[in-house]
Amino acid sequence: MARTHEHLNLGEHLKPLSELPDYKVEPGDPDPRGWNVVTTDGQSVGRVEDLVIDTSAMKVRHLIVTPAAGAVASGETVLLNTADVDLRDDARQVVARHVTGGQYATGVDTRTAAGIGDRTAAAASRGIDQDRKTLTRSEEELNVGKREVRTGEGRVAKHVETEHVREPITRRHEELVVERRPVEAGAPGDASIGEDEVRIPLMEEEVIVEKRPVVKEELVVGKRVVEERDVVEADVRREKFDVENPQRTGTPRGPRNEDR
Repeated sequence: MARTHEHLNLGEHLKPLSELPDYKVEPGDPDPRGWNVVTTDGQSVGRVEDLVIDTSAMKVRHLIVTPAAGAVASGETVLLNTADVDLRDDARQVVARHVTGGQYATGVDTRTAAGIGDRTAAAASRGIDQDRKTLTRSEEELNVGKREVRTGEGRVAKHVETEHVREPITRRHEELVVERRPVEAGAPGDASIGEDEVRIPLMEEEVIVEKRPVVKEELVVGKRVVEERDVVEADVRREKFDVENPQRTGTPRGPRNEDR
């Protein structure tokens, strides 16, 4: 009896490859249908029966696995996300990284053990987004600011210097003048003979030097703001994406539509 996949609730854009007659695995890509599914410790847990295709993205999203006998109810299949498996071409094995043998041996529902669960149509659509991972790119931006710092101080002072100066000046003084002149006979006067003298004070101008401070000039000390243009240089880092797109990967790349 043909095995049914209705219990998987795949959704609108997720279809088993067996139900898409116009699709097949691209030549050169691994086709894991029929391969054994093993855990990372080598325990066999099932066999790949079919592939689930995302027809909107043309990618293999899940593997439909027939569990080992006794693991789940007869006729049921489970899903493994392609992001959680590794393919071994030489051994024709699918390694389920997040599944242990004990999860199948204890009779636990393997859909839950594998992290799959029952999917509604809306959940299937969300599963497509869950397969998409984002990688952010950052870069450093230069932020230039200003702050006031003290660079020094201006100083204005005064000191005393001595300078020898010469200033011409005119001064007067009195000198004794003696004039002799004859006297007529009979002129009145003291004719007695004896000692006598006449004193005449002599005057002169004396130079007087005095100094006094006189304000001659003043300095007004202040400050002003002067603007000047500067160029700031710095090294900033930025991230760039490195995209590697090999032609062959370890997981099925997807089917091709022969009608396209």
